[in-house]
Amino acid sequence: MRVSVQYQGKWRGAFCCMSHHLNKACNTLSVFFMLSCAAVVVESGTARAQSAPGATAQPALLQEHAATSQIESGIADSSAASDLLKKSRELTVTGKKRVDDDSDSMSAPNNISTKIMPAVPVAVASNQPKKGIFYNALKPLKDHGITFHLLLIDNFVSNVVGGVRPGTRLQNSLGVIETQFDLEKLIGWKGAQINFGEDIFFLRNNDKHWSQQVGDNIIGYQPPHLFRGNYLSELTLDQKLMNNKLEIEGGRANISRYFLIPNCNQILTCFKDIWSQDAGVSTFVYATWSGHIMYHITPSLYIQAAATEVNKTTFFTNGWKWDTGTSNGATGVGEIGYLRGFDKTAYPSMYEFLGYYNSSTVQDPIRTVRGTSQLYDKSSAAQMHTGMSGIFFSGQQYVWRKDHGATKDPHGMALAVYGGAGTDFQSYAPIQAEAYLGAFVQAPFASHPLDSYGIQFHWSKLGTREQDFLGQANKISGGDGKRPGADHLVADIHAHTFLFPNVALEPSLQYVINPNTYYAPMTAKHPHNALEVGATLFVYLDKMAEFP
Repeated sequence: MRVSVQYQGKWRGAFCCMSHHLNKACNTLSVFFMLSCAAVVVESGTARAQSAPGATAQPALLQEHAATSQIESGIADSSAASDLLKKSRELTVTGKKRVDDDSDSMSAPNNISTKIMPAVPVAVASNQPKKGIFYNALKPLKDHGITFHLLLIDNFVSNVVGGVRPGTRLQNSLGVIETQFDLEKLIGWKGAQINFGEDIFFLRNNDKHWSQQVGDNIIGYQPPHLFRGNYLSELTLDQKLMNNKLEIEGGRANISRYFLIPNCNQILTCFKDIWSQDAGVSTFVYATWSGHIMYHITPSLYIQAAATEVNKTTFFTNGWKWDTGTSNGATGVGEIGYLRGFDKTAYPSMYEFLGYYNSSTVQDPIRTVRGTSQLYDKSSAAQMHTGMSGIFFSGQQYVWRKDHGATKDPHGMALAVYGGAGTDFQSYAPIQAEAYLGAFVQAPFASHPLDSYGIQFHWSKLGTREQDFLGQANKISGGDGKRPGADHLVADIHAHTFLFPNVALEPSLQYVINPNTYYAPMTAKHPHNALEVGATLFVYLDKMAEFP
């Protein structure tokens, strides 16, 4: 897909301007790359490339196993009462806020892909002049429109009880490097920006087998499965027009950056199964050819649409292979949404309603062209279908504040509820429907206003043909042939808490009722209810290093 943007300017003058700026910045650019790469891949010398995981025996369409993450739900408000401002300037302990920050660090964690990272702002240090080798090296680049961000994420999960194989674990680390090039500062191209992202995967353990060992379609999907050592996660041209009311973006991207923005307060359990399994949209780590357009009807109400390539081989490349020869199809999405943050109200809210169509040709979970079972009728070809479609709704609403709305302080004690629900319209879809509901309280302890604690319930329903397949697969594998229940529920408690400035931990505890064998169909077992513990560590390297 190509998204073209017309620019009526004098290219000769633009390139001269760009050359002038780059001559000033080039000396510091090489210094940055050496230092930032060293910071991101610390201890990654032991990382080793992993081969692609073996395909399971399940003929249903399986997407890669990864989890999405979350979007920012509020923006720091600098118009709070003067006494609040004065108090905030004096706060210097771990986890304290800073309202009068001269950077944009309060708008989202690390400003890395604000629509996929957790909503809680970064803990910042006291108000002291910025200095240091990274700041001095990168400040000239930022002045000329080039900014950098670095984030380290470490994931750990273990099903201590239940599942296909109890006691298994997964651990991996992800280094996120993102760069923005402001073309207005560089060459005078108003409203244009180039976005670049590269992810580095290391310290991986059991990436290839976790889903099969757990089996269940919800907890088996959650942690990011990082198959290679690195991946190009974003390379797009972003153009804003009509006083920023209209935005057009195209290139290599993942449309999870735009749609169904995570509304939870943590990353591991906040995802939509239908979005990944039926709509064919992978986790944010992986990018394909995409085009996106958004129009703001009002400052809060917007409509948007996108189209993206669906390519199951993407997960096993480094993201720099751009041909479409192995594409399975394309997904189109249309949405209407509402977003009102702390900059506008003391009780922020966000709502989305979308419809999708995935044009990929997919294999029926169980039936052949003769209507027989694929597991028993080996002489008949599998039945194929073209297209899956569905709808999804999600939302978040702040419903209570300790100060009763007297201020719009984004870090005061408050309670928010969130949830979502969706369904696929095709009988051959592996996931027929799902819904989730949760709530979190933020800043329950005055000494840690950036912390939050929550609870969530996530229900999903398998398609009838998927149930038939799993029951027959169990029979062939020596089991009793009983179909798994269509419905199952995951209840979890979780937190997002800062251990030190710029270092956050998200622990979680999940209990799975009536788990299935979606990722491990060829087993004689019927897994017992499962208990999974997890922890995700965030290290905001750019804030530690005082990037400008």
